[in-house]
Amino acid sequence: MSSNSNTQQNKYRPLVIVLAGPTAVGKSDVAAALCSHSIATEIMVRHQQNHWSKSSNKSEKSLNDSVNRLETRGHVVSADSVQVYRGVSIGANKPSKEEVERTPHHLVDIVDPPDHDIAGEDEDVKLSMNGTVKVSSYNAADWMRDAQYVIQKLTLHECNDGFDADEGDQHENTGANNEEIVRRRKCIDDYFNESYRNEGSATSRTPILPVVVGGTMFYLNWLVHGRPDAVRPTEEALKRAAGMIRKFQKDSDIYSSEKCVEGRHIQVDELNAGPIKPGNTIEEEEANVEQETADERSWTNASKYVSSLGPVFASRVAKLCGRDWYRLRRLLEVAYTVAFSKMHSESFKSLGDENDEARILSNLTENEVYTGMRSGGLPDLGYDVRCFFLCPDDRMLHFHAVDQRCEEMLLKGLLRETADLFVSGGLPEDSQVTRAIGYRQSMDYLLRKDAKMNDRDSFLSFVDNFATATRQYAKKQMQWFRRDSEFAFIPVKMEWSKNDRVKDAARSIADMCQLSREDFVAQLTFDIDDIITNEAETTRANVQLPIPARTRLANEQQGKGMKFFISKRELLIEGSTELRDTLAEADKYTMLVQGH
Repeated sequence: MSSNSNTQQNKYRPLVIVLAGPTAVGKSDVAAALCSHSIATEIMVRHQQNHWSKSSNKSEKSLNDSVNRLETRGHVVSADSVQVYRGVSIGANKPSKEEVERTPHHLVDIVDPPDHDIAGEDEDVKLSMNGTVKVSSYNAADWMRDAQYVIQKLTLHECNDGFDADEGDQHENTGANNEEIVRRRKCIDDYFNESYRNEGSATSRTPILPVVVGGTMFYLNWLVHGRPDAVRPTEEALKRAAGMIRKFQKDSDIYSSEKCVEGRHIQVDELNAGPIKPGNTIEEEEANVEQETADERSWTNASKYVSSLGPVFASRVAKLCGRDWYRLRRLLEVAYTVAFSKMHSESFKSLGDENDEARILSNLTENEVYTGMRSGGLPDLGYDVRCFFLCPDDRMLHFHAVDQRCEEMLLKGLLRETADLFVSGGLPEDSQVTRAIGYRQSMDYLLRKDAKMNDRDSFLSFVDNFATATRQYAKKQMQWFRRDSEFAFIPVKMEWSKNDRVKDAARSIADMCQLSREDFVAQLTFDIDDIITNEAETTRANVQLPIPARTRLANEQQGKGMKFFISKRELLIEGSTELRDTLAEADKYTMLVQGH
């Protein structure tokens, strides 16, 4: 092996902690604990010692002595698709001023809400200053670039994040022009300068532990595994896809089920199901499912249309979480781009009508559209990434915590914030913020037809809708990360007090970060199938499994009993002052929105 290869192999890989988990499990509190001076220093010292103790270079080994004197802390890097936007707070569960003062939070309040996220055809087309279609103001590629930039500055690690202000954007189809990137960089740098005002210059400071925290699944997926290999859409594909999505959103009956290609129907995701009313089980509610709303019909028909294009696209639609219009539109952009390319290739030059396009798309293979390769993730850039998923050990108790979180958000003023945003133009149709759980249900309630004052039933139905959507998203988060073998599942003791379960989870993560890379990976690669041959052996297998694998398995097994979950309100209860005052506030902001 060459000396250069040895150097690369022995080069220190800075540690990055990635922390995921379902809503209301305590991610922010655990992240703050990990970022504390004592725990962050303990983790960083041990991590560096593990590296230098294995080095064969004497000069590098001598660095082990200086490592023992290392003192540092951690910073939070937010991985939340709503917290990036300015002007939103309660619905985004942003950290409080006190929390930010204790622990710096990056990638919060760095983007102005867009005027509109979907461009369409004719009057709906929205162009940027240079005449190109502006489809979305901020997406996973933009966040990935910003997160890598922040992590590089925190760790003092030398790597190329893919963008240079002088050379322009090196990524494809990021949805942001260079001026937008430069503006965000200035915002990010200004926050760095503020947080470092008492730490000296950036060239002499100590590396800081990055703790990436959030529940936006695609953001974390891109950061850890790299960008997917989808083709860059043409301008025509951008306009056409946006226009098609726009038509579905405006007319819920544009694509009837009879037109869906046989064999390519997809199941409507449970996110579209009606709310579970307090006192009823899921089984009881299934017998009384209400008619789909116009929005739900629009999504069902649009997703059926995209699925009907071909098996490749049907499989991608089936993997979408909830009514993800942005990614559904991206599938259309890819389909139209690939079809156009093939129709104008040598073998298809004589073809060009709509039927030929349909035939091309229906016969496409996965390899013709996606290679399956990903690139540009943190491991590719030379980082030691340790991923953790905070997993509630009791899913019933966790769902009750989710319900209470929703009630607390309403008591804090979610309806007031939503109404103010709407009146000021801060909730444009189809924007990321407007689609977010909490804001979406609030808007549906505030804009309801035939609104009456002191309408207790409508208000409580809204509360149920909000809580149900949040619980279902939490379930999707658990399902998503159970499929990702990079994440170590850390049990969160839901019966314990908040302080105790936060300390316990933070301690477990800190201990695993101090393992060598080899020992950490061994905790993730335990093959459950090698132990469990049938259901009767599950208990014995649990004893043999490492804690992360045991926790992952228990989470999946508990899912079978969740159909018996019964929602119960804790704060907005009959006869309470909280319910009376919140209902009065709901009436006030309904009048404000509907009179606007």
